[in-house]
Amino acid sequence: MPTYEYLCHKCQFEWEELKTITDRDVPTAKPCPKCKKKSVERAFRSPPVTGSDATLSPGADFKELARKMSRSLTPSAKINMERAAGLRGTKYGRR
Repeated sequence: MPTYEYLCHKCQFEWEELKTITDRDVPTAKPCPKCKKKSVERAFRSPPVTGSDATLSPGADFKELARKMSRSLTPSAKINMERAAGLRGTKYGRR
């Protein structure tokens, strides 16, 4: 469930709520939890983050685990494991 940010224009109070996509605008019809005025709108401070970041690389612990596991694998499985761990080759070819 995504987190949405809300802002009161009267008192500038900001808060977050976990809402389903269909209920994301429900708080805008309710008064501000701080000043009780009906001047709430959805804020767009940061995009909702879901899934994984493709730019992240495996950490050192994963690489060490991959090294230990690759000792008992077939040669082709070992190459795939090393590539997944960033120990050998890249997505587009060898280093």
